[in-house]
Amino acid sequence: MEPINPALDIESRRMELRGVVQLAGEVIAQYWPMRTFVHHNPLHSLEYLPFEETARRGKQFMGGHSYLPGTLYREYLKTGRIELGHLDAALKSLVLDQSVTIGSRRIPHGDVLRACLTDGLCALATEPLDDQLHDPAQAVIDIVAASLSSEWAFPDLRKRIHRIVEGDQAALGRWLTLSHWCDDTFGTQIVQQINHELIKWCEAFLDEGHATWAMPGREKGLYNAWRDLAAQEWSPCGIADSRRKISRLPDHPEDALRQSLDALGIPANLLQDYLSLQLTALPGWAGFIKWRAEERDYPWQKAYPVGLVKFLAIRIWYASELVQKTCREELGIEGRYDAIVAYMREHPDEYYLRRQRVAGRLPALYAEEVDRLRHHKGNGWGRVIERYGTDVVPRQEIAARRGAAKQLIALARSLELDPAVLAETPHAVLKQLFDWMESFPESDHGPVWLKALEAAYQQRLLAQLRTTPQQRTLPADQPGTNRPYSQSVYCIDVRSEPFRRHLESTGPHETYGFAGFFAAFIRYRAWGKEHDTEQFPVIMRAKNEVREIPRSYLDHKVSKHEARTKWVHAGHTLLHDLKENVVTPYVMVESLGWFYGLPIFGKTLLPSLYQRWTSWLRRLFVPAIATTLTVDKMAPAETAEMLAAEHHAVVRKVLHEQGGLRSSRITPVLVETLRQQALNGQADLDTVLLDAAKPAELSPEVLRTLVDILRRQYDLTARAASRQKERITRTGFTLEEQTLTVDTALRMMGLTNNLARLVLICAHGSTSENNPYESALDCGACGGNEGKPNARALAMMANNQKVRERLAKNKLVIPPDTHFLAGQMDTTTDEVQLFDLEDVPPTHRADLARLQGDLKEASTLTSQERCTRFPDVEQPLDEGAAESHVRQRSVDWSQVRPEWGLSSNTAFVIGRRELTRGLNLEGRVFLQSYDARQDPSSRLLEVLLTGPQVVAQWINMEHYFSAVDNDVYGSGSKIYHNVVGRIGIMSGPWSDLRLGLARQTVMNGDVPYHEPMRLLSIVEAPRDRIDKLIERHEILRHYYHNEWVHLVALDPDDQLWYRYRPTGEWVPLA
Repeated sequence: MEPINPALDIESRRMELRGVVQLAGEVIAQYWPMRTFVHHNPLHSLEYLPFEETARRGKQFMGGHSYLPGTLYREYLKTGRIELGHLDAALKSLVLDQSVTIGSRRIPHGDVLRACLTDGLCALATEPLDDQLHDPAQAVIDIVAASLSSEWAFPDLRKRIHRIVEGDQAALGRWLTLSHWCDDTFGTQIVQQINHELIKWCEAFLDEGHATWAMPGREKGLYNAWRDLAAQEWSPCGIADSRRKISRLPDHPEDALRQSLDALGIPANLLQDYLSLQLTALPGWAGFIKWRAEERDYPWQKAYPVGLVKFLAIRIWYASELVQKTCREELGIEGRYDAIVAYMREHPDEYYLRRQRVAGRLPALYAEEVDRLRHHKGNGWGRVIERYGTDVVPRQEIAARRGAAKQLIALARSLELDPAVLAETPHAVLKQLFDWMESFPESDHGPVWLKALEAAYQQRLLAQLRTTPQQRTLPADQPGTNRPYSQSVYCIDVRSEPFRRHLESTGPHETYGFAGFFAAFIRYRAWGKEHDTEQFPVIMRAKNEVREIPRSYLDHKVSKHEARTKWVHAGHTLLHDLKENVVTPYVMVESLGWFYGLPIFGKTLLPSLYQRWTSWLRRLFVPAIATTLTVDKMAPAETAEMLAAEHHAVVRKVLHEQGGLRSSRITPVLVETLRQQALNGQADLDTVLLDAAKPAELSPEVLRTLVDILRRQYDLTARAASRQKERITRTGFTLEEQTLTVDTALRMMGLTNNLARLVLICAHGSTSENNPYESALDCGACGGNEGKPNARALAMMANNQKVRERLAKNKLVIPPDTHFLAGQMDTTTDEVQLFDLEDVPPTHRADLARLQGDLKEASTLTSQERCTRFPDVEQPLDEGAAESHVRQRSVDWSQVRPEWGLSSNTAFVIGRRELTRGLNLEGRVFLQSYDARQDPSSRLLEVLLTGPQVVAQWINMEHYFSAVDNDVYGSGSKIYHNVVGRIGIMSGPWSDLRLGLARQTVMNGDVPYHEPMRLLSIVEAPRDRIDKLIERHEILRHYYHNEWVHLVALDPDDQLWYRYRPTGEWVPLA
């Protein structure tokens, strides 16, 4: 038998632990940096579970509620958003075929459950108010309470304590960490202390250029950087001898984590849940670390690596030390799982009293007694429990029976019964009624209310779609004969729906919906920017890059523009450095304070005027330059030429700065031969280089030095050149790729015949001031960026004559007089800006002028409609006032709701525009154009269900969870927001990274503006095609079978509507 290699055994244990951590991390969602805010489901990793089970997991690990409070659902019932019929239908699966008789009336089980919902009878009892102390039914309360006493026997206190101990033992490690157990038992603040330490270290390590002084040693990774620095702290959290303990921790974070878990004695079967509890203590920071760890090409991750194992190694070290310290001081036991379980089992009386004391549930005299006994060993705890059982417990039992009696009387009133009849009702019947109520607590009401709310909305929406004119649902195989003024393609975003509706009302314009990246998967770099943006859904990847460059006829203006841009950048950098310096702020307050006063005054008192003034100054100093995009792929010769040009610029710089040569002495031959020497990496200098260097009087020693500088400092090597060449070859699209992109986009949206003279590809973005969440208002399909680059790229491809020739061979003919135009709608101001107008043919100027006029009218109408939804607009505004108001919101830095568009999203329609044209969908529906007749293979439908639908579902779930529990799944009030590390938001000076959306985004005061409902997807396609796609894709089975998304289909084959059940069946709609 071969001996086991210890090194391999250690590595296998590390891999096993990494696997457990990965599974534990399923309960937290990835957290994208706020500059590219991505809407997502905060419980996305648990979508393989049914929705209701995931809601329970969210409560277990994060303490979050997944449903609105019953009081708000009851308000929906009062206002008609929910009807009793919907509530009864939602209750149907819970109703038993049982009833009781009270007086002469038969009371079914379902009536009791409905009364619990509609009147809140099962809510936790509270202390009575003064006006409730003398209830008019006092006599009945006494009789009913006495009646219940014969049927309702309370268990002995010792048995109750035994059940509590058993429950807490079962919860330890699954619902409760040892740190939480200590806090709940001894009143310590271990969890808060650990969180404070982790926030401090995460904030410093994960900073992306926001902090003036960066944390040292970050290149070593989070764990090792923390170990080096924390070992220099003096007793963090009161941990004795912390310097020695930290300095002796293992080098590998996996080993340190295993060591701390062993110290806590966590059983193997509880390990995953226990680590999940630790991660969800700070789900924001942990979520960002999870995202960083999975984005290996992210520059900050490559420079400063971080992962969940490193995070947990630090967190659980603090936990093990503090739990050990607390358990030894309070109980004289080891802070281990088995020791704590043994304590609860062997000292149940003491444990019960300690927990009740910390929870504030003991009367004052008993609380004082517990405080005196905290360090006492003996029978004192037993004597206190005996007195407690004879003194307090009987009064608690009486109060419980009286509370039950009041609930029964409230039930009688809800059922329109005289409460007095309860006094004559048999004891067993009263107990049966109370058992029904008790078995349906308020915590179980949420799923029922949610189903009823969804059913009510879905009924109204589907009624709209089904009562539209007959031609909406007819096949309409023939192409249209009347050519429209224009055809416009907008993002599926719900904010596009009102604009499309209003544009169509201005004249014969056709509009289409398509995911805002417009099938152009690109990495994009704007002119003058140093970093790329990823212009596609985050669930996908791109292989093509596009650059924005100045138009060729503006070469004489480009250098002037770049110089002035550099001056502006240098000025901003100087002011920033002066502000962040230790000394200069003292001088700046006196000398430049007035300068900062101007923008404060302007932005506060005259925001619109100040914005126009600063924009004018910016245009005056740095005029805009017309640009185009590098859509076409370069030929191999062009690629080599571009790479050589980049290298030549570097070589010239080195010859000038390091070689001391004037420009006149730097010949092209010298530059090229020196470049080739650096690329080859040979030790011996080439004779051609030596000859070229003679006129410049460069010795071989100097040449070797220059080659070394080029290779080491500027990475001018063959390997680096290969990487650069590969990057350049990714720029642009081949003719085949362009053809495929345009073909896919046009067929997917059904825009394949009767094309107008102008086809507008309209992206969307937003404008706001002082808004860290600005990217949340941009295009989710473009990774939280504006969609302008995608619109411009698709328009340029579609205008390419060679692309059109290839499309014609595929039987997709674009008329020669059709011109594609790119634009972008500002969803805050509703204005549409058009791009690349110099490419519009002179023959289309009249068409363009008409389109611009109608776009302006649609913008005004949309603004008027949106203004009716703002809480601070008390009456309807005329056209001019509406335009002014939305523009003011876009530049007002005190505005917490620059726009309110995405909130209230509820449904996603995939089908022809005929289904929805002319309908006022209130800006609540994602509209994706699709014609099943153009997609016999279902290839396009497959893309829509697994791409845009996923984006819509993430947006929907982000809003859902932010609305139902904004404190846990949202980010709280904007009043307390502080930007941290250029990555996210904290509340106040320190907190977890806040998840989700701000309170002002989803709430109108204390009432949800966003009605939280799961997404309803409506698909116009044959059911058999949809079935095959569901069978093929796991994500679709998760959505529909686990009730994350509701699915309804309009089958073109029989023109009937069907609902898809979680069981996989199609049921015709009544």
